[in-house]
Amino acid sequence: MRTFPKSLATFRKIINERGEQLRKLTQDELKKLAEEQPGQLVVDSRPATIGIIVQSKPDGTLRVVIQGFMKARFIPGKHVALDGFYKHPDGTVSKMPNKEFYEFD
Repeated sequence: MRTFPKSLATFRKIINERGEQLRKLTQDELKKLAEEQPGQLVVDSRPATIGIIVQSKPDGTLRVVIQGFMKARFIPGKHVALDGFYKHPDGTVSKMPNKEFYEFD
C-alpha cells in the first residue's frame, strides 16, 4: 500500500539514480561537484532542488550526500529525499549509515 504521493516516489527515484551515477566518479571528480550550485527541476509540476554535499574526512575519505527538496502540494513545507555514501581513497564505496542522514534533513 502506497502511503506517500506518487510524485515523491518519482523524486526519490531521481535522487537514488543520481547517487548511483556519483558512486562511479573518482574522488577528484566528486570534489569538483562540491562547488556546483544546486540543480533545479520540476517533478509532476512541483518545483524541486537537488544539491550535492561533499565532505572530506581526516583519513581522506569523502562523504557524499545527495539532498533533494520538493515543494509539498497540499501542506506548507517541502518533502526531503536523501542518498549518500562514502568514497574511500582506494576508490571503494561504502554505505552511509542511516543515522547520519538526520544531519541533512
